[in-house]
Amino acid sequence: MRALPVIGVAVAAAVLFAPTKSEAQTKRESFPSLAHDFVYTTLTFSPSGATQSGLHTFRDPRTGRTLNVDQMLDDFSLASIERQRTYYSAFRKRLERLGRRNLDAQTRADYDLLQNAVDFANFNLDEEKFYEWRPQMYAENLGGALFSNMSLEYAAKNVRARDLTARVEKVPAFIAVAKANLKASNDIYRRVAAESVDGDIDLIKGLGAEFVKGTPSEARYTSQKSAAVAALQDYKRFITDELPRREQRDWRFGKDRFAKKWRYYLQVSASPEEMLDNAEDSLVVTRERMLSLAEPLHKAWFPSHSHSTANHVEYLNAVVSEVMKQIGTEHVNRDSLMTQAERDVSMLERYIVDHRILSLRDFSNLKVIETPKFMRGIYGVAGAVFAPALQPNLSTFYWVTPVAKETSEERAESKLREYNRYKMLTITIHEAMPGHAVQGEYANRVLPDWRRLLRAVYGNTPYIEGWAVYTEHMMLDAGVNGGDQTKAELTEMKGMLRIYMNSIIDIRLQTMGMTDEEAVRRMMTDAFQERGEAEPKLQRAQLDYVQLNAYLAGVQEWTALRRDAETKEGTRFNACRYHDTVLLYGPIPVPEVRRLYMSGVKPTAKAPTSRCEGTSPN
Repeated sequence: MRALPVIGVAVAAAVLFAPTKSEAQTKRESFPSLAHDFVYTTLTFSPSGATQSGLHTFRDPRTGRTLNVDQMLDDFSLASIERQRTYYSAFRKRLERLGRRNLDAQTRADYDLLQNAVDFANFNLDEEKFYEWRPQMYAENLGGALFSNMSLEYAAKNVRARDLTARVEKVPAFIAVAKANLKASNDIYRRVAAESVDGDIDLIKGLGAEFVKGTPSEARYTSQKSAAVAALQDYKRFITDELPRREQRDWRFGKDRFAKKWRYYLQVSASPEEMLDNAEDSLVVTRERMLSLAEPLHKAWFPSHSHSTANHVEYLNAVVSEVMKQIGTEHVNRDSLMTQAERDVSMLERYIVDHRILSLRDFSNLKVIETPKFMRGIYGVAGAVFAPALQPNLSTFYWVTPVAKETSEERAESKLREYNRYKMLTITIHEAMPGHAVQGEYANRVLPDWRRLLRAVYGNTPYIEGWAVYTEHMMLDAGVNGGDQTKAELTEMKGMLRIYMNSIIDIRLQTMGMTDEEAVRRMMTDAFQERGEAEPKLQRAQLDYVQLNAYLAGVQEWTALRRDAETKEGTRFNACRYHDTVLLYGPIPVPEVRRLYMSGVKPTAKAPTSRCEGTSPN
């Protein structure tokens, strides 16, 4: 997955730009100006998100003042929420007034992206209403805002320390709004919210204080720190003591609301029911395929372990588990994860260029670095961090998390077995080459700039995550296997079992009454997950819904498109040219990519010099 600072669901802030009624009535807006307005205005709805996207100042047309977004916290007040509703309602009318019919094929994709963004925002505000009953939302949003000042190098450290201090000063007012808004909750939300509040307190007292040390803001930060911490401690008491006495709401969202969010968030061709059927069927097929590959290895490695008295499921689980554990012994030294990642990136860069997987050959924008210490609790292995949408010339990072020195040998060995040489190569393909980092580099080439920004800020998650999973399969098929094709295939299929199970538990928990115990049992029995991995995944499924389907939904769309493109083009199909084209559309929903590609509509982008002619069709 892309590794991004946790910002929660930002649903409200003061509207800083909206044309007056007379302006909208007296002139016909161009689509580019409409898209530009939407992107910049909605970014200011969440200052924490705006900082991460590269928007640092904004001129308020109502007052003429230039606002420093990096010093603001999100405004969740009811008045602000109502202003946001007003903005989206007015913007929907502006879209309808402009119309879709006379737009070219590329701009129709942008129109649909905008329309979906408006509808999704209204769904957030009017149906989910998380600001009323998800207490962790406030703590996560606050933590993301404070963290972005420290982690994103958008300015000199002294400037960012000043911005961080300004945000810390606003914490008591931010918490007061949270307490005023919250009407309900549930046990799971409260537990996670209390943990998130502790994280915010630790961030302010520890990382934040360390960050401002030696800067001109240190004294001011120190003077404001106590009030911020006291407000958060009061919020935790409110969560643990007051909220249990208020309305209790089930975390299960049910079929109707699940289907609505499915449509807005995923924008894929399959329904939840179709996705569940596919996931269940694929799980069975993949397990059997793993058994067929594992049996010869098992006979060679464990000749005395026949498991002859077990039934088929027990036999399959025993054979595959023992083989996967043996494969896990092939890993680097605990101090060499970074070295392995750097070596794999270099190898993949050469392979992509030499085999003309795509035309891009300059990957200098990608930096491989250790995951910052304050993010290692969230990103325990690795992740990709894109350059901000408004600052695309900044570096994209591939974070790799080292094994901490204080980690015991037993725990370190357990982690290294799970993230062995084959799995780490898969992760590097997914996060860096040619997965997220390459996809982001192509997205930065989209033209014109208003289109690039719209598609970057409102990029479709199944496109992004599905592409990364697709590249895992594509590179394995191309022979990038870490030295052994069978072991690499087994490792990749084990990863796919988790993706299938993500969809199964998400849909069944949220819409079909699956119990917690059944979800954990199936993850452990059917997907070879340890309890320590299954239980956090259960919590993730309880805290959110639909998002866990993005990986499977995306890779299904990408795989089907590749297959259909090959069928349509026959001997003319060229994988390099195909990859260049679909990536240069930018992260729009894959069904939109299909419509454009299969209709022969070329991307509008600054394409890299083509190197595809004369390459193998596969």
